[in-house]
Formats: sequence, C-alpha cells, structure tokens
Amino acid sequence: MASARLIPAAASTNAAASACFFRTTPSLLSRRYSSLAAAPVTCVAAALSCGNSSLFGGKRVVVSPPLSKGRRSRVFTCSAIHNPQVQVQEEGKPETLDYRVFFVDGSGKKVSPWHDIRLQLGDGVFNFVVEIPKESSAKMEVATDEPFTPIKQDTKKGNLRYYPYNIHWNYGLLPQTWEDPSLANSDVEGAFGDNDPVDVVEIGETRRKIGEVLKVKPLAALAMIDEGELDWKIIAISLDDPKASLVNDVDDVEKHFPGTLAAIRDWFRDYKIPDGKPANKFGLGNKPANKDYALKVITETNESWAKLVKRTIPSGELSLV
Repeated sequence: MASARLIPAAASTNAAASACFFRTTPSLLSRRYSSLAAAPVTCVAAALSCGNSSLFGGKRVVVSPPLSKGRRSRVFTCSAIHNPQVQVQEEGKPETLDYRVFFVDGSGKKVSPWHDIRLQLGDGVFNFVVEIPKESSAKMEVATDEPFTPIKQDTKKGNLRYYPYNIHWNYGLLPQTWEDPSLANSDVEGAFGDNDPVDVVEIGETRRKIGEVLKVKPLAALAMIDEGELDWKIIAISLDDPKASLVNDVDDVEKHFPGTLAAIRDWFRDYKIPDGKPANKFGLGNKPANKDYALKVITETNESWAKLVKRTIPSGELSLV
C-alpha cells in the first residue's frame, strides 16, 4: 500500500467560507447532480431566493444575493461548504510513477486543487497552486484526467519527464480556469486552447513547495503557442514577497525585476529544443501583455471552466471531481 503523509498547505480563506457563489439555476443543478453528495467535493451550485439558505440533498447551503440590476458577474467561483483550509497528502514516493500529491479538506476528504480551490479572492488577488518549485526540473502537473486531480509527475512513453534544466520561477496553475480546446483565439493567430488550467509563473524570491496555495496578483501575460495550441502564461507575484508592493503591472516588472520577462519568454521558447522539437512561439507580437489583458485572460478562462463543470460543453476525459 502506498504511504501517505499530511503536509500543511496555505489556506485559500475567504469571509464567505460557508457559502457557494457559483451563480446558476436550480434546474441546471438538478440536471447535473442527483444530490449534494454527487457534486464535486466542496462545490455546490445554487441560485435560490435572495440571501437565504435552503436544503439540497439533505444539506443546507447558503447562497449569495443576486446582482443588482445593471451589474453582471464576470467571475464564477465556488467557496468550500466546509472550512476551505486544505492540507497536502502525499501518496507514494517522489520521482516514481505512483507518486501523487492529493489535497484534503479539514474533514480529511479529498478535494480537487483545480475545481475546489477558489480562484478569486477580491481586489485583484487570486489563488495560485504551486506544481513546480523554482530551481527544480521534475515536470509536475495536476492530473486533469484523474479523480480529485492530484499533482503528479508527467510521463512520456512510460518514463518520468524532466525539463532539460531547472525552471527559475515557481510554476503552477490558477484554479477554476480552463483553456477551451474548441475555442479559437482571434488575438493569437486563431490558436485553440490546450485543454488545461491556466499556467502561472510566480516571480517572487522564495522557493515554494509542491501543493502550496499562494495569494498572488497578476502582472502580465505571455501568449505561448505550443505545437499550435494556446498555452497562456500569467506572470504574477505572491503578496508576501518583499517586492510585491512595488510591482502592479508589466512595466513595474521590468523596473524591479530587470530582464525577468525576457528570461521567462526565452525559457519557455527553448525548453523543448534539447529534445529535438522546434522552439515554441509567442503571439501578441512576441511581447508580454499588461495586467489588464492578463485579467481578461483569467476572466475568459474562468468562464470556460464554468461551462465545463456545468457540462454545457463536453468534458472528454477530464475529471470534474
């Protein structure tokens, strides 16, 4: 039996930790799930009467008031029904095919770092899940096709994958985002999404751990095109970094982290060349877009994720649990 151990992870706390804010309708919910227990752990969608709680599948849920007339919700998110504190649970040994990093809630129940960790925290702050710590080379990623989407080491032809050299920044994903492979982006050569959550490159000075959940603010976006697929890279910084208050947009990154944007672009452009593959390309004039554009990418991919989990578009082999 695989060994397992618990490692504390940062919490994606929120003042409304007991409520779900995924605005939808009871009819959509009933078509998707037969009961609350059938829904993804910690995420229940509901749109009932204003500000009231109601019973669904024998469980009480609380729903937020509807938006006032003329306002529109642009970001879909679910906060945990239970306390959203999460821990990391390792199963197996690192650098083996069986190694998995699961996330569990306060009750010990497995949750998905992709679906069940809140995306937006307000005031332009987002949760970021670390998959690959800086100055490491094992290609770790959320297993989007496995139940509860644990982090695992990627494989190719049955062998564990490594980058040809260390990555110099913390790397991971924005939860509750998805790059839709059926959606062509007219801004980026009509490229289609890569069927994964949106990637984040966190430029802070601290080397983080696999499974850490950080509060970050986006600063820029790179439109990488990998074998014809659009693979966004959101450049961000953790709020607890000493320089976080100094950087708020793409120009600030160049000022306070000189050369970093070019280094990130060049790293992702060239990392496949040692394996005999061509260099990756970048859209948007081969330059990083600003913060506003990065926020636009996050909003659009969050909306795509919302359609995915509501099953209004096919999920294919992706796990929605």
